[in-house]
Parts: sequence; structure tokens; C-alpha cells
Amino acid sequence: MIVSVGTEKKPDFWTLIITPHQERAREMYADLRQVCSAVNIPVELVSSTRVLSRPRGKQIRVVAARTLLMSFMLSDPLETGFDPNLVICEDLEQLDSTYEWAVCLLRHATQFLATRYVGFSASLDDPTDLADWFNVHPTALISFRPRDRDQALSFSVQPFTIPHSASLFKAMGKPTHTAIKTVPLGENAIIFVSSRAMCRSTALNLLTQRALEMESARGYIPETTSDEYIEDACVRLQDASLADFVSKGVGFFHAGIKKQDRLIILGLYAEGIIRVLIVPHDSVMSLPVRAAVVVVMGTQYIGTTERSKSGDHQVLDYSLSTIVRMQSHAVRHSGAGHFFLFCQTEVKDMLTRFLSDGLPLESQIAEASTVVEWLKTRKSDWKDKKQDLINILSFSFLARRVVTNPSYYDCTSTDRNGNLSRIVDGLFEQVPQA
Repeated sequence: MIVSVGTEKKPDFWTLIITPHQERAREMYADLRQVCSAVNIPVELVSSTRVLSRPRGKQIRVVAARTLLMSFMLSDPLETGFDPNLVICEDLEQLDSTYEWAVCLLRHATQFLATRYVGFSASLDDPTDLADWFNVHPTALISFRPRDRDQALSFSVQPFTIPHSASLFKAMGKPTHTAIKTVPLGENAIIFVSSRAMCRSTALNLLTQRALEMESARGYIPETTSDEYIEDACVRLQDASLADFVSKGVGFFHAGIKKQDRLIILGLYAEGIIRVLIVPHDSVMSLPVRAAVVVVMGTQYIGTTERSKSGDHQVLDYSLSTIVRMQSHAVRHSGAGHFFLFCQTEVKDMLTRFLSDGLPLESQIAEASTVVEWLKTRKSDWKDKKQDLINILSFSFLARRVVTNPSYYDCTSTDRNGNLSRIVDGLFEQVPQA
């Protein structure tokens, strides 16, 4: 999906690219730096308040939403001469309170500038409010449903009645092994698990089933790969414990693995020597490879929420955007992909519907602490400037959704200003008295 507003080209045209996470910002920076060096356009990965300063000449700046928000907390864009010609918002399906508030402040700061906005998102069930957020004319909105893609992708959803536990992962082992068996010769599989701790136990389970079936200890290593080549690759690994798995065609990818080892594993994966790559769910955003078969072993994990005051761990669900990102790793231009999703029975129909028709998207600003934390950093007494905060919120995605879906935000009318006023009163109650 692409959304945009007015444009005014200048001699020193510069672009700001916003991503939801720092990992995605690093990935985009690496890709752009290689491409833009050929046309002499500098690319900068911004990790400080420099994002609000005006560059000298043409430039592309890449910034994570949290960094942009911190910049607004520490600097005034009116004082820094902040005037981007083009703003590109990536992965808007991952819009959280930090991302939305950062873009809201950016839209407010550039309201009198001829800044062009472009947004990209995974398929949404209704993108019209997102387009309206950027003042997009209906004719400028391009939207496709997941089933309209050109690439061949099949997916199946298998439900389980066992609660999140070791028994559940054991039950998922056999269908995961069966899914891997469908991988064409010379292709790979990616397995997403709930945590880093699950990576090795899952690998051992799969290798055991492979050995029993094939009556061989080679694991998933192709028959054409020599033992000497595998040994040379394993010797280069800094973490010797990875060699036991890599030598059998299984690799892991997550931030807990040293960078050099990750690069070796990705290289062997690209060569087809590692045929099964096991990835914890929280590394999906930084995973740079695709596969003929992608398996998601469950859609829950153990973690804490922002609202959890005690810090107690509990069973949480993957976000829909995370599942869609996992599915995207099975979308390939070179051939067909297959996506296997294992989940709890009660969410099977919902996940199937959204994977077919697109994701829902709602604002999280009203229920998160992002705006409250931002208000605490302001020197002004915002309680005396309620209308000013309402005006800023009018540049938010929330301002659109309280009109089209008011019940989701506990609103009883479709009056935008009235609903925003009520939400602002709730935010002020969370700000300590001076």
C-alpha cells in the first residue's frame, strides 16, 4: 500500500525513512547504502537527535520510530530547521503507540511544509483510515489483499488443543518434520519457535526423527556435500556447540549468536548446506532470508506486558503483524512457497481470515503510556493547554479511528473532537501534578 500527499522538489532534496524497529532500520540502511553509493547519494543511519537537524545537500536518513520520538522529546524541530522533502513510513502494519506518536508529532511539525508522505504496509482489511491519516486521495491509494499476490503461496493452519507447554511442542514435532519433508531438493525450510531456549530442543527432536526415518546420522545435509567441506565450515564457528547442529544441516539465527557465526550460518544456508533454519519469534524482523517452506510452531510465548506491574511472566500471543512477517518469508519470486501455521484451536478461524483478507489495524495511543511519558518531558503545564494537545492528536491515526470505530475506544459518538477531548482528559489523569 502506498500513501502520499503534496510535494515540492528542492535542489537539496532529502528523505527521511522511518521503520518500526531498530533492526529493520539497520537492514534498510545496509540495502540502501549499497544501492545509493552508485549514484552518490549519502545514506545515514541516525541513532541520535541529529534526525531533526537539516542535512547539507541530498541525503537519505533512516531512523527507527523510537529514536525519532526521543528526538522530539529533546529538540524542537522549529529551531533545527527540520524540513524533509520526503518521508517514507515502512511496515505500517506494525504501528504501535511509539511509531504512531512519532509520526503524529512529525505530521504536526511539517503541517505547513510541502513534505510528501509515502507509506508501506502489509495487506490490511481496511486501509482507508490509514490513507486518510496521510491526507491521501482515494485515487492515490493502492491496496491488495494477500490472496491477490503474483507469487504462488499455499498455507495451511493446523489447530492444537494442548495448552502452551512442553507437551505442545512435542506434539508439533512430527507435523513439523512432515512439513520439512515437502521441501524440494536444493531448497530450505525456516522453523519459527517461541524462544531461543526452544531452538536446540526443537533441532534435537527433528534430527532424531530424521535419523530414525533415514537410518542415517547425516541429518539434513545434502548427499552431494563432502564431509571435508562441512568440517571446514564448522571449524570457522566461534561457538563450537553450533557445529553439532550445522554438521547435520540445521542452523539457528538470533541475536544471541555471535555476528560472525550468524554470517557463516546464513552463508551455508544460501549454499543449501544448512537446509533447516530455526529462528525464535522475536528475531523475525531481522531475518534476511526466505524459504520454500516456513513452519510456525505455535503462536504463543512466555513474556511480560507493558501493563504488568509485578513483572510476572504469562502466556502471550504473537501479534498478527508478527505472523504476517513470518508468512512473508515463504513469499519468493523464484518459486512457490508453503506456509504451515500451528496454533491453538480457538484462534484458527481468526488467523485464517486475516491471512486471507488482510490485517486489522487500530491505534494504541490511548491505552499505552507513550503520550504520558512524552507529556512528562514537556516544561509547559499541558493541563492549561488542553486544546493544543487535542490539535496535535488530530494528526494521529487515533483521530481517524475514533470516528469510524468509536466503540473500540470506549466512545459513544462519532464526534472527533469530543472523543479526543475525553481521551486527553484520561491522559492528563496519568500525569503527576507539578
